[in-house]
Amino acid sequence: MAGSFNPYYGEPKIQALQRARDEQVAELVDMPGAVVHARTFSSDNPAALGWDYLRRIMSDEGIVTLRGADATTIETAKTELSSFDPKLHFWDLFMASAQTIRDVCRDIVGTALPEGLTRVGDEELTPQKARDIQVFLADQGVSPFSTDALLGTFFPARLITLQSADGKIVAAGFAAMTHNRHSPFYNTAWVGLIAVDPSLRGLGLGKYMDALCNLIAVDELGALSTMEFVAQDNAPSRAMLESCGLKQEEGMSVVMFSTSTDRITR
Repeated sequence: MAGSFNPYYGEPKIQALQRARDEQVAELVDMPGAVVHARTFSSDNPAALGWDYLRRIMSDEGIVTLRGADATTIETAKTELSSFDPKLHFWDLFMASAQTIRDVCRDIVGTALPEGLTRVGDEELTPQKARDIQVFLADQGVSPFSTDALLGTFFPARLITLQSADGKIVAAGFAAMTHNRHSPFYNTAWVGLIAVDPSLRGLGLGKYMDALCNLIAVDELGALSTMEFVAQDNAPSRAMLESCGLKQEEGMSVVMFSTSTDRITR
């Protein structure tokens, strides 16, 4: 990054997590059980990664996430990480095949945007624009990644953004290939960071952005399937994901083990 531009944004704890993940990419990209994520340390196979590794992360950062964990893995994690007295935060895992995404999301994306809104072109996605998107996400309660991660510096990713005629960010979303070749989710894209300006809610922009991010994941990133996470009590988001063709994976959860009651992001 040229000059003194700081790619990290948010509270000091969030910036520290962003920095730690960015600096760890080379280590995680071919490590069994590790997810090349951009905020909290994540594992999709803690047995392969090793519980000692996860205990070290808990000691250093106070937070780890298990992705796609079944009930047995969660119970094992409670025992293995019990010395940290962790608070557990749950999200349900939703997935869809690439063909389902194409069948469902193309029609959604084909609808016209509200007058005055346009998609920000890839050539316009500078570090400063990514900073604007970080600020927008944080304002909507979505904890952002570093600008480098958002711009796809560390792993294949697409940052998708809508703006108004005066250049104001009004909606954002993200798709990325974060699982390495050892993962049960290899070739599955993660879609997230979906946010819409409150003044424009009710116009279907959330659904549009979610459909667009999923479609870009399969058409541009080459994903064979996509995944998203949603809180168990977030009925509107669950309905949105289902309307884009994603279905809940029964018996699989995303679980954050944290020394704090703070969920970090919605």
